[in-house]
Amino acid sequence: MNFKDLFNGKDFGYYEKRLCFLLFLSTIPNIFPPLQVLVNSYTPPHRCDVNIPTDKSSFQQSSDGETLANKHWQEVVFNLTIPFDKQSSDGTYKRSACKQYNISTESIRKWISGNGTTNDFMNLRTNESGTIPCSKYIYEGEEVSFITEFDLVCDKSRLKPLFTSLFMVGMLAGGPIGGFLSDKFGRRVAFLAFTLWQFVIAFVTSFATSPAFYGVMQFLAGISALVNYASAVMIGSEFVHPDLRSFTYYVLGSGFAVGYIILAPVMYLIRDWRWFMRFSAFIGIPYISYYWLIDETPVWLAAKGKDKQLIMVLDKIAKTNKKERKSIQDVKEKLISEESILKTSRHPFLDVAKSFTLVWRLFVMGFSWFVVSLAYYVLALNNNNLSGNRFLNVFYAGLAELASVLAFYLLVESRGRRSSYMIIMGCCGLGIAVNPLVARLSASLVVVISMFNKFAAGVAFAIVYSYVGEMYPTATRQSMLGVCSCCARIGGIISPYIIHEGENGDILAPSIAMAVVILLSVILYLFLPETKNKRLPQTTGDALEMKGLVHFACCKSKNTQNAKCAEI
Repeated sequence: MNFKDLFNGKDFGYYEKRLCFLLFLSTIPNIFPPLQVLVNSYTPPHRCDVNIPTDKSSFQQSSDGETLANKHWQEVVFNLTIPFDKQSSDGTYKRSACKQYNISTESIRKWISGNGTTNDFMNLRTNESGTIPCSKYIYEGEEVSFITEFDLVCDKSRLKPLFTSLFMVGMLAGGPIGGFLSDKFGRRVAFLAFTLWQFVIAFVTSFATSPAFYGVMQFLAGISALVNYASAVMIGSEFVHPDLRSFTYYVLGSGFAVGYIILAPVMYLIRDWRWFMRFSAFIGIPYISYYWLIDETPVWLAAKGKDKQLIMVLDKIAKTNKKERKSIQDVKEKLISEESILKTSRHPFLDVAKSFTLVWRLFVMGFSWFVVSLAYYVLALNNNNLSGNRFLNVFYAGLAELASVLAFYLLVESRGRRSSYMIIMGCCGLGIAVNPLVARLSASLVVVISMFNKFAAGVAFAIVYSYVGEMYPTATRQSMLGVCSCCARIGGIISPYIIHEGENGDILAPSIAMAVVILLSVILYLFLPETKNKRLPQTTGDALEMKGLVHFACCKSKNTQNAKCAEI
């Protein structure tokens, strides 16, 4: 791609460049809400707190002359008080993280204060018999997460994926809410309001006093996470030349990736989840300046008939770019030409429903959005469970995210949307399928494969986001994007439960299931048309003329738009 040719002849002056830079900066903190789970829900190795002294002053001389002080006292006590559980993943035995032998603290202290031998203690354990759940826990490491603070482990661990799912449900709700507010009050208002919301919610969350309160905050955080990013996309796309809209997506995606990379050192430096959330809030202070730096889009102002404000914005753009100001009539004529197409259909869903081909495409695209979102969030939220340094794993994932943004343009430019998706997700599906087998050979190789899968899912996300709008007519394009976005949110809601199953030792079944749905999505893409270097469809008839490698043979009626497909 020749970037000089990309910008030549386009209205992309200093004002537009500054706007893209501001939008780039605005998306850097957007990674913190969806990935706060890596800090807040971090679950370190843990065991029951058996409340037995481990200092040498408590060591007693046994009656058989054996000095317990010469042994590893702590290890001896653990072996006598905490049972071993068989691991379902590899069949080995590991000290239980959730159970202890049913021995009272009083009995233990009596044994310690006397001259009991190891055999005496074994008899004590046998007599009181059985195991019981931990009443208190001891966690390894210095991290303080929401999980460790409220002991949401073992029997309470089911709440862990619920919090992440509530965040995703918030994103699902945020779509229609943000769309309505953006259309009603303006792109700028929606962007500023929900950017403020993001930082305020982060600050309030840091004072959570219960799991219920935290869950509500997660839902509210999910709403802002989608709306301010979507509003930034809308602002960028409405300010620049139509041919440069993909460039704005690239800029916003790059900001998100840079935030991902920054997240790793922040996690390393801030080990307390409450201060991490407060940091996530305090970084919003510089964005107060956006109230003066971001303008409302001329397109929205013209559509709402706000001519006075429109003139002010056009004057500012012209002055900044040192060019002659566009006339209001030019902006409105462009808007009218676009609205004339939109008015050809007042019922976009009904128009799509009349064509089996378009309905089938919507199913295939919706399914692919679901699959990509599921894979993306499973891989992104699972960094803590990979071997090696978890902070480095997050850093590597950030690099993979940045690489995926760059690879999207290189791959799509050469191969097109359909082929690119099939190649990249085919590799991702195979990588996920072999992960359980590779885990038995090399933990380091699992990290490498996971980073590649994360890279592939990132590329695929960029592909599906741009692909869906290129297959539907103008009147239905935004509505179909909304439907697919809902499918993606469903994948995000399910993803934490997939991770939870893996944390419980069962990684084979989730891996195979995910690989199967990914490869099924790849096969279904054979039915979709290639849109590379093709004009965007303006009508349903234009959309139906686009054919996939495998397509439906249709018996056309008098009206091409009402064609009924009879066979494959």
